Amino acid sequence: MGTFEAITKGLAAGMILTIMIGPVFFALLQNSLEKGYKAAFHMTIGISISDAFYITICYFGIAQFAKDQRFQLWLGIIGGCIMLALGLLSLLKSTTKRPPRNGNNKSSGFIRQMLKGMVINGLNPSVLIFWLGIVSVATVNYQFKQQGLLFFFGTIILTVFITDNLKAYLSDKLSPVITTRFIRIMNSVVGIAFLIFSIKLFHFAYNIGFENLF
Repeated sequence: MGTFEAITKGLAAGMILTIMIGPVFFALLQNSLEKGYKAAFHMTIGISISDAFYITICYFGIAQFAKDQRFQLWLGIIGGCIMLALGLLSLLKSTTKRPPRNGNNKSSGFIRQMLKGMVINGLNPSVLIFWLGIVSVATVNYQFKQQGLLFFFGTIILTVFITDNLKAYLSDKLSPVITTRFIRIMNSVVGIAFLIFSIKLFHFAYNIGFENLF
């Protein structure tokens, strides 16, 4: 397949990934509403880095390691704990006043927000499963050569990066007309969503079997 086919198929795959409602979606909106577009933008960089990392390990054959039950079990447990903590923190925020938006706030720092995006996206097993499937399709079904793979995966990451930034930008623009009550409700929704995702991750780990822990 040529470059054009690689780009169009990458665009389609990227759109599928960007409409998947997961913990990153809620965290991104929350970040934009509370800390502004700049903080959310930094977070999208971390998301893209974790996606690129998954593509790399899947493509170069470490996918076998990712399929290991012990690895999946630890991923589920650690991811579940992180989602649980984020959920509780968001619910706690829903009981407090809306914090002032300050771009110079340490919590809005580039490194912190980038790492937040990497962790939330990277410790979600569904993201790993998605990339395992996409890499398999690209190499087996589409039979892309190296240049085609570069355009294919590059288009996916770029599509997700642009659409995530669009979500964050629109949320930031709506922020001036959003009330404190709405922010509290949003934090509650985000908190509950994270708790649901944590339960799913713990259930994911439970299905593997804790006897595979060590």
